[in-house]
Amino acid sequence: MRKLLLAGVALAGVAAYLPTAAQAQSPVFPETTRAGKLDGAAPGSVSVSIGGTLFSALWFQNSSGNKDDGATVQNPGLMTYIRLYPNFDYASPAGIHYGVSAEIRSNTQGEGASPNTRNADTLYWHSAFGYVSSDKFGKFEFGTPNGAIEALSVGNTDDFNTGGWFGEYGTKTGNIIYVMGDAYDGWIPKQKLAYISPTFAGFTVGISWMPNSTSMTNNGTYPESYNANAVATPAAGYSKNRVEVAAKFAHSFGPIDLKADVGFAGSGVLKGPTTADYQSVTMFDLGAVLGFGGFSLEGHLDTGKYNYGFSDDGAPMGPLLSGAKGTTAFSIAPEFSAGPLTVGASYYGIPTFDDSDIGGTVGLKGHAYGLAAGGNYTVGPGVGLFLDLLYGETKAASGDTVALGGNPRNKYTASGLGIGTYFSW
Repeated sequence: MRKLLLAGVALAGVAAYLPTAAQAQSPVFPETTRAGKLDGAAPGSVSVSIGGTLFSALWFQNSSGNKDDGATVQNPGLMTYIRLYPNFDYASPAGIHYGVSAEIRSNTQGEGASPNTRNADTLYWHSAFGYVSSDKFGKFEFGTPNGAIEALSVGNTDDFNTGGWFGEYGTKTGNIIYVMGDAYDGWIPKQKLAYISPTFAGFTVGISWMPNSTSMTNNGTYPESYNANAVATPAAGYSKNRVEVAAKFAHSFGPIDLKADVGFAGSGVLKGPTTADYQSVTMFDLGAVLGFGGFSLEGHLDTGKYNYGFSDDGAPMGPLLSGAKGTTAFSIAPEFSAGPLTVGASYYGIPTFDDSDIGGTVGLKGHAYGLAAGGNYTVGPGVGLFLDLLYGETKAASGDTVALGGNPRNKYTASGLGIGTYFSW
């Protein structure tokens, strides 16, 4: 079980193979088709592949947001997406790998939209990064790679082997935002330089630097909101010179497998066309996984001065408004696997966040939690069936309201049930 718990009690990035952190639970795919993972490539060889994922599910949902905006929700609804993962890898005669790993997504077309609507149903580059790697000096990455915390974070209880909260349905069931250190899916990756060391005595370390919040598709030097054609006041402050440092330890002690990570992220604030005052980011990330036979127990904790509801670095955790309180989020989950079947459950909690993060009052503390359970059956390499149950609640401080749906309110709830399949190659 690796990752996925999200911005929206949403079932499902569900076993979707992302070339970053959230990945399908297949025993073969997608790891062997990822650029940079081709360690067995012959010196002087070139390998090119186009991996992919087709995910489809029947989805039953209910949430406060649906009631607020007056939407009529069809239950069940059918949800499907397809992703492509082109990869290139050159293994030099000296054994050094040079390559590119990317992800292609498609823009969606809303109901009633004209087939000629601009950008409807067109492909775009969601993420792409180049790398130079060796088992001797490690891996250097440039473009939109994972940050150090994302790359080495463990213990995130976000998929139960397929469904979970941090999924590809975004805010479809709305209002439960996942803020753990590996929360990549669904957010826009930002440009970074990153380095991951070789593993020595079970330890791997990493460091990354993000100058600002510029995405891959923006050729400028400022975030998307600071464009020449329509300068807009950003909804929240942007990070400047964000640095992440992380370390992971993995080792087997007889029948017991242990993985653990620790990470730190810090950044200044990029000044822009806004009168709002923001504070710098300081965040700590801790995680662990214990495995014994078919059983595993995962746990994770993020705490510090970071924004609960704002996507700034490819995940939440951008700068807070001045005077805003910090955020603490944790998760814990047991899981059991027997052959092709895996079942699990988890509890995810945010005991404290500042209401201003999601449209409330600065200095007041809200909280959120979620419960989930699910199972996955691996039919064969790259083919899986799943079932997911989810429930979550976000509540502002007493007497305050937050703007997560059509109408501000004090509390939002969301629930869902998903039944479906995925194909990864």
